Amino acid sequence: MKTNIMKYILTIISLTLIWSSCSKDKAAKTFERDKNIYIALTNGKEKQLTFNQSDSDPILVADKRYVVFVRSQGSRYNHQTKKIMKVNIDDLAESIITDQKPYKDEWGKQMYQVQSLTLSLDKKFILFTTEKYATGSQMVKVNLDNGEWTEMFSAEVFEIIDKGKYKGYFLAGQSTIEDYGRDIYYRLLNDSGRIIKKFSDEESMRAFKNELK
Repeated sequence: MKTNIMKYILTIISLTLIWSSCSKDKAAKTFERDKNIYIALTNGKEKQLTFNQSDSDPILVADKRYVVFVRSQGSRYNHQTKKIMKVNIDDLAESIITDQKPYKDEWGKQMYQVQSLTLSLDKKFILFTTEKYATGSQMVKVNLDNGEWTEMFSAEVFEIIDKGKYKGYFLAGQSTIEDYGRDIYYRLLNDSGRIIKKFSDEESMRAFKNELK
């Protein structure tokens, strides 16, 4: 009798695990439609993840089964504040990664700008530019698990190099005063902000990137 009961229990557990595994369709990509976040599944179906009509810039973290995105809300000084959030693919549970700067500027601690939202190569951080300086922005990285900020260097735009000799370095445009006065100057930087290479313009920076192997 005990043997039959154990077999029955094991069968139920096995079927539950199989059902759970099958119910988790794999996400192929994420996208925004009408300011809501969706995923496209490998079975060809779509799944809506958010419903606020205020969300953008989704990034899929497939192995963690969630999507990182930016939520815009309210209005202050005629600008919307920003939150960086994540939503679980399976149960749609939302949580805030960060909604405040760790410093106070003329706008306070709230974020009004989140640009170039990017997942780090190790998938542990989210990187983006936000306001700090009167004449420019800075690039920061934020830990996906605890929301801890690391201020990196001034940047208006950036992208991570993901291959070759300079893998993990950054191509960035920085607002600064140099040969042509106040302008955007394009550089190759390491993660501490040290300039490795300067480019004459954005086009030459793109050409450099295209030659990387």
